[in-house]
Amino acid sequence: MTHAQSTDALTILLVDDEVALADSLALWLERQFDVRVAYSGREALQAFDEDVDVVFLDRNLPGLPGETVLQELHRQSDPDPPAVVMLSATPRDKLSELPVDAVLTKPVTKTDIFDAVARFTGDTQEVAVE
Repeated sequence: MTHAQSTDALTILLVDDEVALADSLALWLERQFDVRVAYSGREALQAFDEDVDVVFLDRNLPGLPGETVLQELHRQSDPDPPAVVMLSATPRDKLSELPVDAVLTKPVTKTDIFDAVARFTGDTQEVAVE
């Protein structure tokens, strides 16, 4: 599922096997950003290219786990990888060894998501949090 808007917008890749969560995050973000959604690690790698600015990546994906996807994203985008925010039910201290820019512990809020985007892209647009 790809949601495209303007070519000047930041591109965000959402990866989560929980379809309802991924689609909810996409609905929040697609009003301001180009959003791509993947429901598996393999779909994530297919949806990823050099236009992606921020990746929200679930750690526990079926088939191809989040850590493997993370390694491949870094390999494909070397030397300039996108910001990666790991989504996990695991507390942050257990993920400190992963090369990610941030960890959000599920359940995430709309504010958590937009704050992460702003932190890693410099996008300071005001967001109406409902």
